[in-house]
Amino acid sequence: MLKMLEVIGGSPDGYTEAVKAAVEEIIRAGHIVHFFEVVEHRGSVRGGKLAEYQVKVKIAVE
Repeated sequence: MLKMLEVIGGSPDGYTEAVKAAVEEIIRAGHIVHFFEVVEHRGSVRGGKLAEYQVKVKIAVE
């Protein structure tokens, strides 16, 4: 049986890297990952400059 975890990933380098960060963190935590779904994109701005890309990701794990 699989369960879905919902996590937030972030990166200053782009959305793809933010997704990788989220999924890799779950793998490092010892979960077996089957698939993921990006459900939200957003970002933060600091000092008038884009600071971080952020994603909300649902990840199916064992």
